[in-house]
Amino acid sequence: MQKNRKHNFEFRLRVVQEVIHRRHSSESIGKKENISSSLVKRWVAFYRKFGAEGLMPTSNRYTVTFRLNVVRTLKSESLSLLRACLRFNVPSEATVLSWVRVYDTQGPEGLKALGKGRPIKMPRKPKRPLTREEQLLEELASLKAENAYLKKLHALVQSEKQKEEKRKSSKN
Repeated sequence: MQKNRKHNFEFRLRVVQEVIHRRHSSESIGKKENISSSLVKRWVAFYRKFGAEGLMPTSNRYTVTFRLNVVRTLKSESLSLLRACLRFNVPSEATVLSWVRVYDTQGPEGLKALGKGRPIKMPRKPKRPLTREEQLLEELASLKAENAYLKKLHALVQSEKQKEEKRKSSKN
């Protein structure tokens, strides 16, 4: 099964209709289309609750009050992730699960700090112009990295030549 593959509306609708109208199981359709049966079940549940609109892509920008409402309702009513998604029309259980985890570890304030997308791993470079010394240090670091790379490349080429010579000598 492939992960993180986006499926267009027509594909989702066709899969759901095969399950509902042709009376195929979610498992058989999942195997046939190479997607997880739980995804098929989720699409069917959204289709039954919201119609074809439930299969449409959504803009996943949620307010803090909405997130808090979802998490508090899920906890107070002991809803499953799928039930919470269906009730609040959130297309992904993983989204709700991440909200619950943040709420459990950081409380309601944690949901306010949630940004959209992945966090940036590399710090951004400062906008101010670099001094001459900083420019030279960056250039030095770049040249050192290039030199180390070339040394490793040279060593690799040499080891490949030695292996080739050993193969030739063993054949003779």
